[in-house]
Amino acid sequence: MDTPADAVRAYAEQLTRLVDTARALVDSNREVDLTGLECEIGLLCAKSLDLPPEEGRRIRPRLIALFGSVEGLSRAFCARGPPSG
Repeated sequence: MDTPADAVRAYAEQLTRLVDTARALVDSNREVDLTGLECEIGLLCAKSLDLPPEEGRRIRPRLIALFGSVEGLSRAFCARGPPSG
């Protein structure tokens, strides 16, 4: 049976894959719609805070990896410049 920490870890991995895919699209100069991503990350944060401290510490590396992916996506958007149109 999955624990709440396992569910949060899996959710974080799913969001990391989503952000990494968005990064690849941005790097390919494709349009990316990130509508709802902020809410999804907010939900992940809320679920993480609901965990007992010891379980929360165990998923910390996964959350740090997601943060790194989001930072990379942000840098890719900045490097691309403002949208033309």
